[in-house]
Amino acid sequence: MREASDTLLDRARKGDARAFEDLAREVERPLFRLALRMLGQSADAEDVVQDALLAAWRSLGSFEGTSFRAWIFRIATNRALDRLRARRRRPESPLDPPLGDDDVIWSEPSAPGPELVDIAGDREALVVVETALATLPPEQRASLLLRDVEGFAYEEIALITTAEIGTVKSRIHRARLAVRNALVAKGWQGPAG
Repeated sequence: MREASDTLLDRARKGDARAFEDLAREVERPLFRLALRMLGQSADAEDVVQDALLAAWRSLGSFEGTSFRAWIFRIATNRALDRLRARRRRPESPLDPPLGDDDVIWSEPSAPGPELVDIAGDREALVVVETALATLPPEQRASLLLRDVEGFAYEEIALITTAEIGTVKSRIHRARLAVRNALVAKGWQGPAG
């Protein structure tokens, strides 16, 4: 699979539109998932994916990296963060103040909570997780989604988000704590069994 992607990347760099379409098809769904979880709105997520793919096509000739997937995720993550910043400057309801980092409590959980992988089959818990994700600062949300949903290594997330590895790890840790706290607050103790 990696070798096929490398060949597609080489062909796309030389201007082969079909090769780029194949590369785009490989990452389109994961990009949409990330953008949707970051933005919460399907139309915005679709726009981000299209913007990212168009930007990648336009600048593919200057791309010197080896991981197309990490590069396109970086573009999409930046586009999603830009949209979130724009929303913060112009809240949807003029009476709603923009959310700040102070709106979320970043303390250790009051009780041991579930591991995130344990809640995968619990619909109610997933709703709580999605709600908690929506309250996270955008950079933490992006880092957590890139790690726990998309499976990127810390080093790749650092490249994607242009942050130091220590910052990435801190963001992920804080995001996991916030999600765990939200689950514990809702009384979720883990899978029954």
